[in-house]
Amino acid sequence: MKKFLLIAIAAVVAAVSCAKPEVPEGDSACTLGALKVWVYDAEGTVVAKDLDALSGMFDKESGAAMYRFPSGITDVSRCRLEASIPATASIVETDAAGVSLGHGLGGMRSLDNVTIYFRVKAADGKNFKNYQVYFRL
Repeated sequence: MKKFLLIAIAAVVAAVSCAKPEVPEGDSACTLGALKVWVYDAEGTVVAKDLDALSGMFDKESGAAMYRFPSGITDVSRCRLEASIPATASIVETDAAGVSLGHGLGGMRSLDNVTIYFRVKAADGKNFKNYQVYFRL
């Protein structure tokens, strides 16, 4: 009986392991839903969080935005960006000519009068949207 039970379990495991996983089909969604900024001081303490970088001038068609930090914030040399994109899309930072820099938007960076360029690429690999956000203190 033990032998039969072991063979039955092995057969079930083999049958389950042959099942093909369902992979969602790549869609064409490549829009930027939100871009939040977190500002830190030199000690790493949060000075401001969830600042909406798209609340300033933002043209959805061209993907261009300009954001001016609130007057109470005087140092933006240590900032972090958080982008909301479709779950199946990816984001990569680019230079002004649209050439990929090979990484996303993560990490600390200075946002003192700089323009950040990035591309949101859809899961289908065909569709993408370029964005540029100019930050002013």
